[in-house]
Amino acid sequence: MIPRAVRLCFLVSAFVSLVSAAGLTVQGVNRAEFWAFFDSVYATHTEDKMDMDLRYGDLNGTLGLFMYEPSRPWVGLQQPMRLFDYTVAYSPKQLEILYGKFFQTFGKGLALRTYSDDDFRHYKSMNGCRGTAHLPLSTEVVALAGRLRDVFFQENTYQVLNRTDTTDQVMGADLSTQPLEWFGFGGRYVRVNGQNDPAPKAFTEFVGGNMSAAYGPVDVYGELCQRLGTKPGIGGRDKGLGYYLSGTAAVSGYSLLAEYMDYDTLGYPAAGYHYNDPPTPIKSGVAIDRGVDEKGFGVTATATPTNPLYLEADYGRLYRHKDNLTGVVEWEGKSRFSPGTDLTFEAKFNHMVQQNIELHVAGRGTNKPTLQANYLLGQSTIALEAEYDFVTEDTGRMVVPWKYHEPAVSLSYGYGAALLFTVGWQGVDMKLDRRYNGEQSWPMFETVWSITERNVLRVRIGAERGGYTCSGGVCRFESPFKGVKAQLISRF
Repeated sequence: MIPRAVRLCFLVSAFVSLVSAAGLTVQGVNRAEFWAFFDSVYATHTEDKMDMDLRYGDLNGTLGLFMYEPSRPWVGLQQPMRLFDYTVAYSPKQLEILYGKFFQTFGKGLALRTYSDDDFRHYKSMNGCRGTAHLPLSTEVVALAGRLRDVFFQENTYQVLNRTDTTDQVMGADLSTQPLEWFGFGGRYVRVNGQNDPAPKAFTEFVGGNMSAAYGPVDVYGELCQRLGTKPGIGGRDKGLGYYLSGTAAVSGYSLLAEYMDYDTLGYPAAGYHYNDPPTPIKSGVAIDRGVDEKGFGVTATATPTNPLYLEADYGRLYRHKDNLTGVVEWEGKSRFSPGTDLTFEAKFNHMVQQNIELHVAGRGTNKPTLQANYLLGQSTIALEAEYDFVTEDTGRMVVPWKYHEPAVSLSYGYGAALLFTVGWQGVDMKLDRRYNGEQSWPMFETVWSITERNVLRVRIGAERGGYTCSGGVCRFESPFKGVKAQLISRF
């Protein structure tokens, strides 16, 4: 019997020998965080996320570790989380066979979309098997089978949104090709066998395709997707349809992007997590219900009439098909002026109106001017940002709408590429118990230290306002925070 310590030394030695072998590359990133809450009897939040990629010839793999440890007592949704993920893939030039965790989006996401968003702390992944073939004429074929896991951070805790449905089976195939330099098309099929489906034939499926064309400075794209499912409880065929259209035109110094989308019972499931996430035209990322009942358009225009001046204008609207009381409109104008290499000014004005988007809010309108200035003096960088948000909020309780203001200002000083210091303040001139727990002032101080080119330490002391925020059509409520946050990002 070999002693455990000897076996461990042998494994470590074998791993070191493997890492030292010619042709093997290892790289990755680790993000470690520690939070201390001042207003919750010094409760803490510990988190670590590591992703490591290994490649040796045509073999490659990934290892993913995730740990979340909140303070006791663990109540409600606030529970510790431990995740271990791995991927093994054989990837010669024209073929890949993969087993384990992966991310996959078909087209623009009307049929299937999974992704990892570290900034928004949203990790929607598949675990199973995927095959990819790279064929002539810029053709790619993808076939997959697996299960979804949707990890989401909201109100200072992580949770698996589809915890009760992680046994759902997902199968799909996608074809994309560009036989001509100016023309391409694709087709896809996705099938979901749900845990709660009443019969084997009661699965949900998505069938769709896309076409794209380019001529000179103009590019156009169109995608169509149909959902076929079973009506819950009563049975019978349940159908949904969605399409997305976009066109871009660009000439020297000018560009124009136009989008149009119509999603009618396409989002699945209708609430909570989604297997598909179609695009939203709202720049800030707001959506109504992520493809269940949405229709809208967006336009973005940019111009650089002279070299130091940049202009941008955005307009987006999203609404329901038969409900005039739900929707969102946003427009924004931005200009940036750089009279020299050392000085930059930016001015922006954002206007947004939301109706029945947030829970318990019938309507909310904001007008937010923002000013930014950056000045470079030798190795020193000075940055100033200020905004003042005019807010009108209607809770729908037959009372006069609230009118309040949310100012924010920050001043940063950086020395070289190693140090950055920021002093900031956020405030609101009205006591809002539901939105901000009755608090009205949030000062903070932050230091960012690039210890080496591969290690960055960020320490923030003070308070954060929180509130309703969105990214890519997914929204959440961020609780106000008061305490210390320390984050170390290491790349290797």
